[in-house]
Formats: sequence, C-alpha cells, structure tokens
Amino acid sequence: MKRIGLAFFLLTLIIPVLLAGCSTVSIYAQRATATAYSTEYMTTAMQAAESGAMALCNIDFTAGRQAYINQICAASSALGCSFFTNQVDQAWADLERAYSANILECQPATSRFLEEGQQFGMHVQYWLVTLKGTKGWSAGSSSREYWLQVAEENSNWKLNRVLTSDEVAFYLTIDSMGAEE
Repeated sequence: MKRIGLAFFLLTLIIPVLLAGCSTVSIYAQRATATAYSTEYMTTAMQAAESGAMALCNIDFTAGRQAYINQICAASSALGCSFFTNQVDQAWADLERAYSANILECQPATSRFLEEGQQFGMHVQYWLVTLKGTKGWSAGSSSREYWLQVAEENSNWKLNRVLTSDEVAFYLTIDSMGAEE
C-alpha cells in the first residue's frame, strides 16, 4: 500500500512538472516557421541553379579549359563535376572554334522552379534559368536557357546536371497544356 501511495505521490509531482515544460505553439507560429524555412530552402536551391548556369555560361577562353572546369566544379555536386569535366574535355576544341570572342559573359535574367523529387537517393529540384549574354555573344544568341537539375549534397544545393532533351520536351509539353486552358 505504501508503494502505491508513493507511486501516486511521485506521479502527481512529475506529470505537472513535465507538462509545465511543454508549451503550446499556435498554428500561426507553426505556419510562420514553416514558411520561413520553405522560403530559405527554395531561395538556396534557386541560387544554386543560377550559380550553375552562370558557371556554364561565363567562359574565358584565354584562361583555358581547366579554369573553365574548375569554375563549373565549384558550383557542382561531385557527380556533376565528374559529368561536366568529361563533357568539357570532349567539347573544348569545338567551343573554341564556335565563338570568336575570348570571353563570354552572362547575367541572370529569370529563374523558374519546375519540380522537385528524388534521384539516386538525392533530393533534387529542376529549374529553368534564363541568362542574358552581356559580352561576346552574338545579338541573336544573347538569351541563354539552361534547363538544370540541382541536388542537395551535404546540406548544400549544387548543380548536378543539365536536363536531357526528352526532359526539356516534357516540361515544354506541360507548359503548352497549361497555355491551352
């Protein structure tokens, strides 16, 4: 009987102390916190997409192939760096022949979120980033579109890859369906 009385006494002391430590949070405070997190989350992913597009668009041919690769890798995930290194190694001579200017520069124009998901165990987002060529680009090709995937790697958003032509066609189809309505 003494044990039951002691247990009851302890419970009557412990439960109020535990409950006093818990405070209620209003739904408005919860929404504000979630909105702030969501806004920061999307902003950092968008900045990664824009940084990746800028790394791809700004080319200094006088600095050379390795400098361009380093610039891209600084904005890319490990997987992206490996992919882009291979692509630049294969296409560098063609790039040099294709442009008469020694330096190509761009500035951000618009960014549009397309979708998010999972790929190969990584959280990814898809973005369309439009840049305006400011130096070295011909007048007809000064608007540059980059359809990109960014991935969250070690809690940081990084450029992961450029979308395939099939993926771009998919998003263009979705856009055209929305325009018909």
